[in-house]
Amino acid sequence: MDTQGILLGVPPLPTCMGTIVDVIVPTDQFALADTFDRLPDATVESVCVVAHEPGQVMPFVWGSSDDPERLEDALRRDQSTEEVIHLAREEGRTLFRIGWSPAVRDVVDVFIETNSTLLRAAGRENRWELRILFPDQESVSRTYESWRDHGIDPSIRRVNGVEDVVTHGGMDLSHDQHEALVTAFEHDYYCVPRGVTLDGLADELGVSHQALSERLRRGHRNLVQTTLCESPNPINRKP
Repeated sequence: MDTQGILLGVPPLPTCMGTIVDVIVPTDQFALADTFDRLPDATVESVCVVAHEPGQVMPFVWGSSDDPERLEDALRRDQSTEEVIHLAREEGRTLFRIGWSPAVRDVVDVFIETNSTLLRAAGRENRWELRILFPDQESVSRTYESWRDHGIDPSIRRVNGVEDVVTHGGMDLSHDQHEALVTAFEHDYYCVPRGVTLDGLADELGVSHQALSERLRRGHRNLVQTTLCESPNPINRKP
């Protein structure tokens, strides 16, 4: 059975350089559900650490809340933690070292077993967003099977080849959209007054006015979606 296809719902993954997958997991299937129930405004984000042994995945997290003391207390009381150590506080957020419960370790230690890497984990009220680097298609299948065995039902937000993330920032931009946006910026198209007209920019790229307009529009939409609408940290809007 093609479990990788079930997990991703996409054609076979590119494997020449590895694949980066952005996954959404409900908090009640992963970690800190109790904390987010007590403090709906809280957000947590992992510190990137290269783990080589089980139990070393995601040991440090930055936590933010309007009430830092209550956040620390909630983390200590959470069923998914065994140890919580306050390390530092800066700019409204607190750095913790967390010893996770066996249930959480079972979920993340599969990355060690499959030679995969957890690049980022960000949690808030109802979900965790994980970014994982998989070396090959087999590692995706093994991770999926392990997660299902532990009651995890992930949903896929985005799949990128490593090259796409490196060159385009993982922003769901095509090569043409990326080129159009960067060129527009470099020629002060977004300045007031503009340093170049749309027609002049189209001439620079060797495309028609209509083609460039569509590239910019789609590129802007993808940037808004990936950087604002799907950001793990809610944006504080002033009334």
